Amino acid sequence: MNLEPLRRLKSKLSVAFLAAAALILASCGGGGATATPGGTGLLQLLPGSATIYAGVPYTANIVGGRKPYLVTSNEPTLIELNFTTDSNTFTFVARNPGVVDVGLEPDEVPRRSVIIEVRDSNGISISNTYNVLQNFFTGYGESYTAACAASGAGETPQACSGSDTLITLIPVSNGTLYGNRELQFDKVRGDYQFLVENPATTPQLVDQLRVRTDHLGRAFVRVRVSAGAPTQFATYKITDVATGASTNAVFVIVQQPVVDAISVFPTTLSFSGSLAGRCGAGSADIFVFGGTPPYNVTGSSGVAVSPSTISASGGRTAVTLLLTSTPCSPGSVVVSDSRGSVATVTVENNEGSGTLPPLSLAPTTIASLACGTTTTITVVGGVGQISAASQHPRITATASSGTISITRLNGDGATIYPTSGTVTVTDGATIETIDITATPANCP
Repeated sequence: MNLEPLRRLKSKLSVAFLAAAALILASCGGGGATATPGGTGLLQLLPGSATIYAGVPYTANIVGGRKPYLVTSNEPTLIELNFTTDSNTFTFVARNPGVVDVGLEPDEVPRRSVIIEVRDSNGISISNTYNVLQNFFTGYGESYTAACAASGAGETPQACSGSDTLITLIPVSNGTLYGNRELQFDKVRGDYQFLVENPATTPQLVDQLRVRTDHLGRAFVRVRVSAGAPTQFATYKITDVATGASTNAVFVIVQQPVVDAISVFPTTLSFSGSLAGRCGAGSADIFVFGGTPPYNVTGSSGVAVSPSTISASGGRTAVTLLLTSTPCSPGSVVVSDSRGSVATVTVENNEGSGTLPPLSLAPTTIASLACGTTTTITVVGGVGQISAASQHPRITATASSGTISITRLNGDGATIYPTSGTVTVTDGATIETIDITATPANCP
């Protein structure tokens, strides 16, 4: 009997049975654990991990699973998530963490770990851990370099009285240093001011200024502390001009004696008037030594200085006492260096004691003043400013230094004018008269 056809039939049945079994297993989920019911694919939250900066919008993606999705976080006060969505993306903004993870390295940006969970409508869930980093635009890399004497412990104070301090600030935003970023500095409290340095002008002290970071993201600001300032906490505000984000910074000012006081020579200038009733006037030089150049020179009312800035020790400036009337008032010149050290020059202003002879004129009579001619009268003595006035309609009188010029004007050829007239001259204390005969009576 030939059994070959029977064996072939059994083989075909075995193959059919195995195929049917595989189909049953597949339909029951066997070997398909990576797929969610409904054939929507593996539920994923992307990216799987990330660094999130506080205050910056961040978008996450949901892949697979079955909509709608429930999105939550284990730190709702830090990342506020508790909603259902049909979208495959969601965006959130993390707050700045006040409490951070333990075990961070000293140079690491403070951060807090947060778990975000996504659950689909089939009950499948996935959760990822993300790091939320503190993100204050300013507050990292703040340092102070001061021209102060070291303390007993060998440490240099952040700032000291009568000295300058250089503040270096490296602002960070989103973990990045920014070059050419404009920052505004405002004085809040303390015995100091910001120093504006411009090679073309005299340095100025201000309570507010703006600077830009260099290409490395560093900002430099110089402050000058008042001479004799007591030990104190000082505060300034830093504002990122582009965003308005701001923060306050505190530094310590330590009272220290002035290292090198400035001196002036001479310390007193004395000016005296030449006559009684007149105050002193004139110019004299003073010289400045020591301290920390440049020096700023300022005169009191009635006292002029030139130049007002001295660039080096040993330099000089001219002091001019302006002419003033009695009573004579003294003045002063104040010289200050770049660290706040101050020296003062006293300017004495004394009334004179000399006298002038009384006012006299030569000649006092003009016998014949012709048409269109001018005659000069010499003035001698007098105690004040000389002035002259004519009492004739066609005669003028002008007072100048030591002389009186008297001129007869031409007429119209028809009008008859007086043939005599007078000119009076006074110094404020005495009046003298010049008698004039004007001929002819009618000038063409």
